[in-house]
Amino acid sequence: LCVGDLKLALEAKLGCPVGLQRLVQMGGASIYGDGEALDPAGVDVVMIVDESAMYAWDFDGNPQRSQLEIEGNVVKCPNLRTDYINVLTKEPIRKGVHYFEFHMHVIGDEQWCGVVRDQAQAGSVHSGRDLEAWAYYVGRMHSSSSSLVDGHGALHAERRAVAKFEKLRVTGDVIGMLVDMDKAALAFDLNGKLQGACAIPNDGPLWVLTHVDTQQDHVELRKPSLQDAPPENLSALAGALLDVSKGKRLRRYFNLFGDSDSDMSSDSGSDVDQTSSESTLRSRTTPESPVDLTTPSPDDRPGS
Repeated sequence: LCVGDLKLALEAKLGCPVGLQRLVQMGGASIYGDGEALDPAGVDVVMIVDESAMYAWDFDGNPQRSQLEIEGNVVKCPNLRTDYINVLTKEPIRKGVHYFEFHMHVIGDEQWCGVVRDQAQAGSVHSGRDLEAWAYYVGRMHSSSSSLVDGHGALHAERRAVAKFEKLRVTGDVIGMLVDMDKAALAFDLNGKLQGACAIPNDGPLWVLTHVDTQQDHVELRKPSLQDAPPENLSALAGALLDVSKGKRLRRYFNLFGDSDSDMSSDSGSDVDQTSSESTLRSRTTPESPVDLTTPSPDDRPGS
């Protein structure tokens, strides 16, 4: 019997995921590795629940990891060559109530921070507006647009721009995210000020997401104690939630250069207050050289 086998047995019996278990010999200080063999005669071990993997960015599992610099809960991308990369945590949220903070040290252009339920969205296949996510859209830096699709801060959920949130600054802001899997809801705050709450699925695990977009981006994810969550966030989960079905629908346009996807708002779907349609297709020849195009791909279909 090896440590990995014991962890699987403990998960089946206690419900604690293998990725959150740390096994230590009774009276010892070293943590067993998953491949270590256990003494057949028996050994006393202590199981410690370690949630650090829930707020540590997943480097090994990201298809674009060669462009990322990840140290635990900090992600940078000075070697970014694609238009963007979705970065997820190592372990998802499965149950309970959890509070996270996205410390936005640098936002070069635009980012999304929230949760997704499909681990396959890691990498650069899905653009920010194509994500099946429940996320705080930080807005587009250096833009005065009031569009909730492409410019102003907003709640983007289930491929819709749902409600106006405060726009972030280039550096120094903190997005708070309270996730309650039992109530199937989450609430976002900015620097402690409630922005809004919406329903989320609770029929499976949710991974925490950030979406890096320029070589300057620098995001640190923290998981404070639940007692540190703003009281307004907790109250919001028990109140009326934003209706994500009434937002302005987002759709994806394909990059004409073929290296990544670009985004536009759909002409269909419900209107959102202070949302304007901006039909500029953004692509890049290099991360530093933006190219603005106005003709979408003929292959695009509404809602794709």
